[in-house]
Amino acid sequence: MIPGNLQPPVSGLKMLINDMWPLISVALLLHLFLLVPTPTRADRDTRLVCYFTNWSPQRSGEYAFDISDIPVDLCTHVSYTFAGIDEHTFELKSTVPSFDILQKGYARFSQLKDKYPNLKLSLAVGGWAHGGEAFQKMASSLTFREIFIDSVIEFMRRYNLDGVEMVWLWPGSPDRGGTTSDKDNYHSLINELKEGFRRAGHESWEVYVQVPIDRYRLGLGYHQRQLCTAADYVYITGYDLRGSWNGQTDVHSAMNNRHFDTGALRDVNVRGGLQDWMNNGCPANKIVLGVPLFGRTYTLQDESNHGLAAPITGPGKPGPHTGDGGYLGYFEICSAMKQSDWTIEWDERGVCPYAYSGDQWVGYENQISLEEKASYARYMQLGGMYAFSLDLDDYRGKCGAPYPLLNALRKAFKPKKLCSPDNIGTTFDREPCDLA
Repeated sequence: MIPGNLQPPVSGLKMLINDMWPLISVALLLHLFLLVPTPTRADRDTRLVCYFTNWSPQRSGEYAFDISDIPVDLCTHVSYTFAGIDEHTFELKSTVPSFDILQKGYARFSQLKDKYPNLKLSLAVGGWAHGGEAFQKMASSLTFREIFIDSVIEFMRRYNLDGVEMVWLWPGSPDRGGTTSDKDNYHSLINELKEGFRRAGHESWEVYVQVPIDRYRLGLGYHQRQLCTAADYVYITGYDLRGSWNGQTDVHSAMNNRHFDTGALRDVNVRGGLQDWMNNGCPANKIVLGVPLFGRTYTLQDESNHGLAAPITGPGKPGPHTGDGGYLGYFEICSAMKQSDWTIEWDERGVCPYAYSGDQWVGYENQISLEEKASYARYMQLGGMYAFSLDLDDYRGKCGAPYPLLNALRKAFKPKKLCSPDNIGTTFDREPCDLA
């Protein structure tokens, strides 16, 4: 109370309130705005990206994996892997024309949206087998970049896609034909791709960049903060971190450092890689963590020495269906374990299983290890996860229910989208919808 005769009359008090109401309203709105919690993972879209590989339909027998096999109910996004770059014209090109064109792979992929209109489709360009020379040449010139971008826009319009992913392995690396100018040119390419989409009237189209976590590769070819700003999402490769090229057994998608991870191998793991990208200016909600549905294999030098970091003579034997030494799909791993005796062990720090039988050794992912990675991704509030690739899971269900790894990943990560009953309104009045 205001003492004595200093109390204003009631009419004066009303006038005072009326005069101050605009200021009170602003203060009240500001107070209410500040009460709105900082957006958490539940308040943002998150994605689970699945990869279809255009070479997997060429496998013989029941393990040919076609577009009709894509489990669209388990994925929020599906990427068609890989297209290439013509090193003479610098336009987008097919890498498997017999499937992409003659068997209408692109067209049938596009038609997935006829039945599943909420599914997001993208095209991945590049990959390991593609090499880096065509990327290097195309990115080196503004004119060549414009030719490439125009061809991407035409392709995306034709096939009603939602995004494009650049998989240049790796800009700036001398062993992949890289030059010192690649680092700047790559950033220019990603910027110009996004701007090209905007000018073409497709601001909703997204640009993704698949990136390594090896600091040597990053230093040579990637402006980390600037790339993350230019792209819609950064897809971090959380696998192939080890292999027979290291000269010893190991899991290839370890979560943490182990005692033998020294020198250049230190922090080349999922946790270290994610932290490095975030320390260099990439927010967690723009990061999509990649996990493998395959294992890396080795041939032991001595069958009695079969732990982690054991000496090897080279890569493991080729799989019966994938056919590459040093590499097995999960469906081949679980089938082999059903047919013969394998001893399964657990890398506690790496948070991955490994197994051995005779002189063969494999480091891989199972449901438990993928659940651990998904839990970590949720804890870090990442923008999503991706699984490479669909044709390597136990998709025919030979070892149990089909797609055991992808199902485990989806159940643990729980991708979400923001939506409301009428699908309108601001983010403040939209509720998170669990897609699981």
